[in-house]
Amino acid sequence: MIGSSIRALSRAPRRISIGLSTALVVGLALVAVPNQAATAAPSPGTSAHTGAHPASTTISTTTTEKKKAKKKKKSRGIRALRRAKSRAGAPYSYGGDGPRSFDCSGLTQWVYKKLGRKLPHSSSAQVGHTFKVKKPRKGDLVFFYGSGGVYHVGIYAGKRDGRRWIWHSPRPGESVQKDPIWTSSHFIRRVKY
Repeated sequence: MIGSSIRALSRAPRRISIGLSTALVVGLALVAVPNQAATAAPSPGTSAHTGAHPASTTISTTTTEKKKAKKKKKSRGIRALRRAKSRAGAPYSYGGDGPRSFDCSGLTQWVYKKLGRKLPHSSSAQVGHTFKVKKPRKGDLVFFYGSGGVYHVGIYAGKRDGRRWIWHSPRPGESVQKDPIWTSSHFIRRVKY
């Protein structure tokens, strides 16, 4: 591009001053430099598409980040479920917070403590450390309520045979186990991180 401009200037009438032709060549060089930089070979460690398509790079990066975040959240719930399952058979003990015996909120508190999240030792207080979800995932907390408020909590274990299941420490004389949800007086929420 610069070469053809210089040739055109050399054929132009000699009346054009040197200063004007120099300014024209410099201006053309400045215009040509960004185009040459865009088509130049990429430096090591960069993508050839970085300069050409910044929007597509941003979109794919954002999509990848969202997928990673979703996978991390999902795996957090699975890890919570595995922790609860690892305590299967541990006896119920009022005020028990593990690792050998639990009450209902003691189990959920112990499980999430292992995942780096502190929860209070009370099912009604744990509600305040969760948020509402449209679709429950494994590892979410299931709260049971009656006329006196929230009275029990368990860890959502998913659906099977058309029923929702939880891991929980039910009552004195029983142990940590997986049971189907027995009442419609419950709600499911996710622990805040």
